[in-house]
Amino acid sequence: MKLASLILVLTLTGCSALGPWPSKWDVNQAKVTTDLRQTAANFDCKGNLTEQLTVLNLQLQWFDLYAESKNTKDVAKLTDTMKATAKEFAERSNKGPVSPIYCDIKRKLIIQQADIIAKTVQGRF
Repeated sequence: MKLASLILVLTLTGCSALGPWPSKWDVNQAKVTTDLRQTAANFDCKGNLTEQLTVLNLQLQWFDLYAESKNTKDVAKLTDTMKATAKEFAERSNKGPVSPIYCDIKRKLIIQQADIIAKTVQGRF
């Protein structure tokens, strides 16, 4: 009886009854996630933090704008945590020099977050 009910629901409503489908792999999103990983991997705590964080934030903005334009809602929110980390880091560095330990912790977080975003986006098919 349950199987018959499921078949009836699918027949009447189509696949939309199963919920939202994940978006497909996209070459542009895959490229920018690799760019994010590269920026994170090369982040230098002895370099100009403001410039490096600006590059990172521009890449995150590009990803968000593209995801919004393409209506890929399932990946549009992936950058929220990384944006918060980068924002907090930028706000702290704008107040003056940051300690090497603080920078290293933030750098490691940014690397982890970039890896998660890239593996999620590039893991789609």
